[in-house]
Amino acid sequence: MALKDYFGKIKIWIRGFLDSVRRIILLDLKLGRSIRTPNPYESYDDYISWQKEKTLDPQRMEKWLGEEWEEKIEGFTKTFKRSWEYINDKQNALCLGSRAGQEVRALQILGLNAIGIDLVPFEPCTIEGDIHNLQFENDEFGLLFSNIFDHALYPEKFCSEMERVLMTGGIIILHLQIGEELDEFTETYVYSPDGVINLFSNLVVLESRAIQHDFDPMDWELVLKKIPGISK
Repeated sequence: MALKDYFGKIKIWIRGFLDSVRRIILLDLKLGRSIRTPNPYESYDDYISWQKEKTLDPQRMEKWLGEEWEEKIEGFTKTFKRSWEYINDKQNALCLGSRAGQEVRALQILGLNAIGIDLVPFEPCTIEGDIHNLQFENDEFGLLFSNIFDHALYPEKFCSEMERVLMTGGIIILHLQIGEELDEFTETYVYSPDGVINLFSNLVVLESRAIQHDFDPMDWELVLKKIPGISK
């Protein structure tokens, strides 16, 4: 490798690291006690490639589509029934980061027209999509669900996109892991659900409560409703 190319790569890494530190500081101020992890990616494509490694892991895929399939459908069905009073009148639902799509299938069983997105598609329940740049129209969905907030590189952008595609009166259900790193793919640590709530502009909190599941490690649930406000 030429010396010029070597120093060029060093400059890119340093610039990426400093940008990560800057975003940590800014987001920490905005979220209060929620912080970002310092992952100095050289590009957004590097972030995408890293996150895809988890979803493309053949052992994980075998579990998701095999022994965990029915267990998670049953678990997600119970999850949505817990908030049924808020979502029973919703029609179109979007699950963000749905991987194999068990949460999508649970919503379909409950009578909703549901689809999921992930970086790697698992059709028919999950199509390809990016949580930071949703391919859907404004005000398209009555219900959004996600349990992958920790995988968002830009949580403020993730929340902005959710709010954009949610219709007025629509519901967002978010599942969080408070105060812990879920795995090596964690991008965002959440130490307070209030920090996540503060990222939204036109939503009110219907529920902010501790939860416990047998099928995943999430321990906090937010149920939010979009109210009339200034469109983003």
